[in-house]
Amino acid sequence: MTHVADGRELKVLVLASKAPGLAPGQRFRFEQWAPRLRRDHGIMLDLIPFESPRLSQLLYQRGHFAAKAARVSYDFFRRASAAFAARSYDAVLVFREAALIGPAIYESLIAALGKPIIYDFDDTIWSPAQAHMNGIFSRLHFYGKTSRICRLATAVTPGNEFLAEYARKRNSSVFIMPTSIELDDYPVIAEPSSAEPFVVCWTGSTSTLPHFEHARAALEQLAKTIPVAVKVICNEPPARPIAGAEMRFVRWSPEREAQELGDCHAGIMPLPDDEIARGKCGLKALQYMATGRPVVVSPVGVNTEIIRDGVNGLLASSTDEFVAALTRLAEDPDFRRRMGAEARRTIEERYSGEVVAKAFAQVVRSVVR
Repeated sequence: MTHVADGRELKVLVLASKAPGLAPGQRFRFEQWAPRLRRDHGIMLDLIPFESPRLSQLLYQRGHFAAKAARVSYDFFRRASAAFAARSYDAVLVFREAALIGPAIYESLIAALGKPIIYDFDDTIWSPAQAHMNGIFSRLHFYGKTSRICRLATAVTPGNEFLAEYARKRNSSVFIMPTSIELDDYPVIAEPSSAEPFVVCWTGSTSTLPHFEHARAALEQLAKTIPVAVKVICNEPPARPIAGAEMRFVRWSPEREAQELGDCHAGIMPLPDDEIARGKCGLKALQYMATGRPVVVSPVGVNTEIIRDGVNGLLASSTDEFVAALTRLAEDPDFRRRMGAEARRTIEERYSGEVVAKAFAQVVRSVVR
C-alpha cells in the first residue's frame, strides 16, 4: 500500500531522451528515484522517451545519416502527442530537453497549457562543446534552449552548484538535486586480496575515455615502483595499455556494474579543469564510494563538495599528487579501509537514493501547490 506522507497521489509526466536503462544520467536520477517516489511519497513518474527504439539503435551506429535524419524528424513530430498528454498530469519533469533537436517548442507548449514544469539536468548541456551528434544534428540541437527552459520552468533541479549558478540567473526556484546511488544495488564489497597487485579502477563511457588519459602519466609512474593492475570498465578499451601495468578491461554491463566497481583497491576520477568537467555530477566517484572503496579525484567541480581530502577520499591536481595519493593507499591498507568506510558513510548520509528522492518529492509537491 502506498504511503503518502504529505497529500494526495500525484502523476508526473517525464520527458527525456531515452527509454529506461540506457543512459547513466537518467538511471542515477529520476529512474532510480521512481520506486521510492511512488512507494514512500505517492508520486508516480510516467516516462515517455523522445527516441523510438529504432532511433536509439541508429544513434550508436556510424554512418546511416539519411536514416538518422528521417528517424529524428519522425520522432520530433511524434513528440507533440507527448506534450499534449501533459494535460492529464499534475506536473511535467523535463530531463535535459523534451526533444533532441529544435528550440524549446514543446516546453513552451506545456507551459502554455498551464502545467508546472520541473527542469532537471546533470551536465553543462548549454555548451556546444557537449556535441554528441553527427554533423547537421549538432547544428539542429539548439543549445541555447537550456536558458529558455530554465525560464519556463516552475522549478529547476540541477545536479550541482556549478549548474545551479547557471540556473539561478534565469529562475529563482532552484533546488540542487545531486545524482544519487541506490544502496540496495550497491552493497559494500570486499577489496581484492592484498597478495594481488594494487588494483586501480577507472570507469566511464566511450565519450569520456579522454579523461582516463589524464591519469596515464601517474599510473605509468606508479607502475615503476609497485605492481599495479589498471582496471578499465567501459564499452571499449583505451587505445593504448598503461606501460608497466597489468591491464584488465571489463566491458560494462548493468548487471555486474557494482561488483566490478568494488573489486579494486581504489577508484580514480581524473578530469580536465574546463566548463564541461565542472558540470559533471561526480557519478564515478559516488559509485566507488558506495562500494566502500577510497577514491582519488581531480578537484574539479562537484568533486570538491563530495570529497573531504584525507577523510573520505583524496584530491589530486597533478601527476605527482595522483602518484602520491595512490602510493599512500597502496602502502597503508588500514588508512585505505578507513577511508573506504568513510566514503560509504558519505553516500548513506548525503547521496543515497532514499535521501535524494525525499528531497525531490518535496520539490514536486511544492510546484503542484
